[in-house]
Amino acid sequence: MLFVDSKEGRIRQMGIGPTVVESVAAVVVSVIAILLILCIINGYRIDNLKAEREANMKEIENQSAQILELQEENADLISLREELTDKVTILSDTINQKVEEEEALEQERAQAHMPMGFPMSSSASLAEAGGDDPLVKLNGSVGSSIIASADGTVISVTTDSSYLHCIKIDHGNGYNSIYRNDGDVMIKEGDEVVRGAILYVIGEDNTELGYQITYDERYIDPMDLINIDG
Repeated sequence: MLFVDSKEGRIRQMGIGPTVVESVAAVVVSVIAILLILCIINGYRIDNLKAEREANMKEIENQSAQILELQEENADLISLREELTDKVTILSDTINQKVEEEEALEQERAQAHMPMGFPMSSSASLAEAGGDDPLVKLNGSVGSSIIASADGTVISVTTDSSYLHCIKIDHGNGYNSIYRNDGDVMIKEGDEVVRGAILYVIGEDNTELGYQITYDERYIDPMDLINIDG
């Protein structure tokens, strides 16, 4: 290695020993090795980052596909819910209508079993008889009929101390109606009768009806229930 002496203007030669050269070479090799290792490590890191990014992209794509699928399912569920809501509304309206119809029928049945009907098929004179057990006497015209004042079941057909026959009808609600007349009985015990069913046909000898009503086996005044206009 040559050096120029600035003071003397002479050129000097300095030698470098093999030890220094070997040391420098070793340092250079070490630096290159370190750089190579760092490059390799960075390469691995870069590859890992790329792999992670690709995995993340695939995960994002999968999540996006799942989100889209869930959105479609949600739309289908909303449509199904609306359809079911409409059906429930229709069914509810139908049920409410049926309930109202049943309630109306039940009221009609209950009304039909109340002994409020006039027990003669035509007009008749009326008189209340005294005594502990309220009784109404009705005199009808020949050819008309004595009829049931409400729906019920004939629970007895017996003889009577004041009249020839006595019919008792149970209306199924605590009320019983009792018909006393001298005519031939047109029904029998156990028959189901409706309001207006003929119990006796009025002839010359049986124009009078003795009519009574009991509630829970206690006599009540028939006039409290009889619908004179009916």
